[in-house]
This record gives sequence, structure tokens and C-alpha cells, in this order.
Amino acid sequence: MLRYLSASADAAAIIEVLEEEGALVVEGFLADRVVDAFNLEVDDLVRQQIPDRACLGPVYDALFGKRTRHLTALAAHSDVFRREILLHPLYRTLCDAILLPMCSSWQLNYSHIFEITPGAVAQFMHRDDGCWPALATAPYEIEVASILALSRFTRENGATRVVPGSHRWPVDRVPRQAEIFPAVMPAGSALLYLGSTLHAAGANTTPAELRRGMHVSFCLGWLRTEENNFLATPLEQVRTFTPEVQAVLGYRAHDAAPQGGCLGVLGMNDPLELLRTGRL
Repeated sequence: MLRYLSASADAAAIIEVLEEEGALVVEGFLADRVVDAFNLEVDDLVRQQIPDRACLGPVYDALFGKRTRHLTALAAHSDVFRREILLHPLYRTLCDAILLPMCSSWQLNYSHIFEITPGAVAQFMHRDDGCWPALATAPYEIEVASILALSRFTRENGATRVVPGSHRWPVDRVPRQAEIFPAVMPAGSALLYLGSTLHAAGANTTPAELRRGMHVSFCLGWLRTEENNFLATPLEQVRTFTPEVQAVLGYRAHDAAPQGGCLGVLGMNDPLELLRTGRL
């Protein structure tokens, strides 16, 4: 079954469930005021998006369908996202516990609002760490992910379906229907899951109800990210961000020494230091 915990629960308990089950819902992850302010900030941008937009290719077209509005690069679009969501304390705690054992720093992988309109069909089951197929059988986790409810998630409007425990399955095992659970939750709650956990958006069978959610994920600092965060936000805008936001967007050099040396340097310097001193 899919476990539910309150955001006020001990962080160690949340980590334990996430590592054991591969997914859980944290109720009250975002305060109502944050959800309201964020939705207000992005409403116009989301409404401008075209549901039947073309994606990277046919696999991605099939994954996202033709009935969903998408808005990505959220650090570029939202002050609320940068201040209240991107560096959420629970994200920090989870990423430190799960990712830091295999890297010297973790980074934002992808930030993505999706607004699923009536008539949207269910996604096929997938694992997000499939973006890095060479690491599909790695004996460690490479991604910590979340789906935040920006409106209520119900069975009828397509609540994300998740398969607890599937992070420990062989990659070719297909879940039975009884092993799939919808993440039914109110706005402000979050489905937290590992990149190795099977999940998929459900079908929106309502006549008129939109379902708005947001994917936010983090990965090992030495991986290529799913979204190119260096191009997603103009550099002149990045210069105005706090060092903490700059770092999690990937502007911090990743020190892999003594095994592999530094990654992501510029002119043999740390881009984060170049930003701090005005040289970038």
C-alpha cells in the first residue's frame, strides 16, 4: 500500500519509509499560502501553453499525451519557486541522506508544471531513472523525485499512480493491478519517490476538472540533468539568484577527487566563485 505521513513527522521516519517503500505521500508539504502564491504567479504562463505541443520524439509524445499543458524551467519563472520550494528543508534532508553517499553535491534535475485536462489518457508505467539507462541496475539511488499537488489529486482527475516496492524489482517485472495505488491527496501534499520507482499519471475522466501538479527532482551532482538548467535560465537572471539557488542549478563545480577530479569547472575555476566575484 501507499503510505501517508504528515510533513510534521520526523524526517528520519520519512527517509525510512522512502527507502523501504520507494514512495510515500507527505501531507502538508507546502503551506496553503505557498500553493496559492505559486499558482497565482504561474497561472498566466500555464494557460498560454498548448496541450498538444510536440515533445522530443514519439516516446515522449506518448508519455505526455496531447491533453496536458507543460511549463518547465521554473527557477526562471517563479520567485516563489526559488524562495519556498526549490530549497525546501525536506528536499535538502532527503537528498543529503540518499544522494550524498555517491556524490559531493546534488543538483536540480528537472522542474516541471503539468496541468492535465479532461480527456487525458493514462501514462504508461515508467521509472524516472530510465533517463540514465547505463545506471538502471546501479546498486545505489541516482535520483530523488517528487510530484507536488497544486490542485487536488483524485482517482477521477488522474492522480499519479505509483507502485510501492518496485524500486527493488527486476527492471522487467510488470506490476499487477493490485500493486498500483493512486496518490490521492489535497493541494499542498507531495508524492515523494525514488527515481527507480514505477509510477505514471492516471487518466483524467472528469468532464471539466483540471489537475495541476509539479514534478521536482534532484540527481547526483556528476550526472547530466534531464533539463539543461544552464540554458533554461538566462545567465543575467542567474546572477541575481542567491548562491544556494545558483549551486543547486548546477553552477557549483563538482569535486569528485580523489577518484576523478573536478567536474563543471570554467577556466580551472568554480563557476559559483566566478559568479560571486562578478567574473561570470
